[in-house]
Amino acid sequence: MGKEFTTVEIDNKICRICQDGSETGSSKKCRLSIFYWGVAGKSEDLITASMSYVCTHLRRQMLNVRFLIVAYESENWNDDFSPWKAQAVFGNEEFGGKADKTLEWLMNKCIPYIDEAYVSYIKDALEIRRYAVGYSLAGLFSLWAYGECSLLTGAVSCSGSLWYKGWLEYVETHWAAFHRNRMDCIYLSLGSKEEKTKNSLLSTVGDNTRKTYKMLCGAPEGVRGALEWNAGGHFSDPGTRIAKGIYWILSTGGV
Repeated sequence: MGKEFTTVEIDNKICRICQDGSETGSSKKCRLSIFYWGVAGKSEDLITASMSYVCTHLRRQMLNVRFLIVAYESENWNDDFSPWKAQAVFGNEEFGGKADKTLEWLMNKCIPYIDEAYVSYIKDALEIRRYAVGYSLAGLFSLWAYGECSLLTGAVSCSGSLWYKGWLEYVETHWAAFHRNRMDCIYLSLGSKEEKTKNSLLSTVGDNTRKTYKMLCGAPEGVRGALEWNAGGHFSDPGTRIAKGIYWILSTGGV
C-alpha cells in the first residue's frame, strides 16, 4: 500500500490526499472508506506517519480494504473547528464559532471534488462511507459534523475538545441525528493525563468523553463505537492516535 500523498488546492484550502494503493482493477468490489481529516498547516510529516501506521497494521492483518485519507488544512484553528462562539481558554484567542463554514466547504466543495477527481477509483466501490476525522478541537468538529450531516457515516475524534461549553447539551438535543444509523461508527480516544489539569474547564474532558461515548454508543440503538485510552497527555503522539482510529474503523467497522 502506498504512503505518498497528492497536494491540491480546493477552493482556497490546501488538501493532502493519500490513496491506499490497492489495485482498482480487481474483480472483487470492496467498500471504499474516505476519511476527511482537519489538520493544521505544515502537517505533512504527521499525515505520512499516520498513513504508514494504518498501512502497516492492515498489511500485518492481511486486510484487503480500500480507502482515501483527505487531510485539509485549517487557516484559523479556533474559528474553523468551533461549532459556536466561546470565550478563550488560554490567552486572548477566543473561539469564533465558524465550524458551519468549514462543514459547508466540506460538503459543497471538497467531497464533490474528491468524487470527481477520483471517479475511476470510486466508481467500482461496492459502497462509499465517509468519515470526519480530527484531533483536539478538530476532534470536537468531527463529532459535531457527523451530527449535522447525514452524508457522513461516522467520525474519529482523538483527544477531542469535549470540554467545550455546551457540548453535552448539544448531543442531548440532537440525539436523533447521532442515532440515525446503527451501522455507523464512532471512535473516541483520550490521553490518560488529559483530565489531570488544574484548569477547571479542561479537567472535564475525561468525564465528558465518557458521557459522550455512553450517549452515542451505550444504548442498543446507538452507533457502533470504541473508546480508547492512551498513555500520556494531550500532545503525546497525535499521529498515532489518529491512525489508530482510522485503523479501527477499517478493521472492524469499515469492511
